[in-house]
Order: sequence, then structure tokens, then C-alpha cells
Amino acid sequence: MNGVRLFFDVEGAKFAPEGPVMREKPTLLMLHGGPGSDHSIYRPAYSALADIAQIIYLDHRGNGRSEDGPRERWNLAQWGDDISAFCDVLGIAKPIVLGASFGGMVAISYATRHPAHPS
Repeated sequence: MNGVRLFFDVEGAKFAPEGPVMREKPTLLMLHGGPGSDHSIYRPAYSALADIAQIIYLDHRGNGRSEDGPRERWNLAQWGDDISAFCDVLGIAKPIVLGASFGGMVAISYATRHPAHPS
């Protein structure tokens, strides 16, 4: 993804049975704080949402279990672009993006650089 492999974990199914049909659940993309942290800070607190949304926990480039890549690309513009590219590769349309602290800054970068992309 933009030159690095990003680590992610998924909790909950994308589709849930609702009577005779399958209902598509929204995707909640969790962006961790840091830098220097990983997605584990959100578990298990957000696991309770797996019944209403598919939750994707993402480690930013240079953080957690994601690859580092060149350090000159460790900047908010790149991290924001990584979110868009990550979603595009996995076919995630209109994600709900939640980030706290550093993850919030990445979410703002993503939203300002790709305003039509998030839910």
C-alpha cells in the first residue's frame, strides 16, 4: 500500500442475516494514537460494536505491526493517503473513520485529502 504493507485486523462480519436477507453492516475503521503505538489500545472496548458494524483495526505505517517504509514518508499527508489506498485495495466504500489523538490527526488528513471517500 503506497510502498508498504499495512497490518490490520478485522472483527465482525460485513453481512448479517436479517430474516430471509443479508444486511450489509457499515465498516468502522479504527485509527490508533501514537505515533509508536498500535491498534491494541482499542481492544476489547470497541469489540462490543461488532454486532452493528464490521470493525477494522489498522496499524499506521511505521507503527505496530505495519512496515516502516522510508522515514521521509512518515507524515500526515502520507498517512492520510494510506487510509484511502488501504480502503481502495480492500474495496471498503464509505468507511466510518474513528481516530483518537494521533489517529484523529490522521483521520483529518485523510478526510481533507479525500473528502468524498469517508462516510
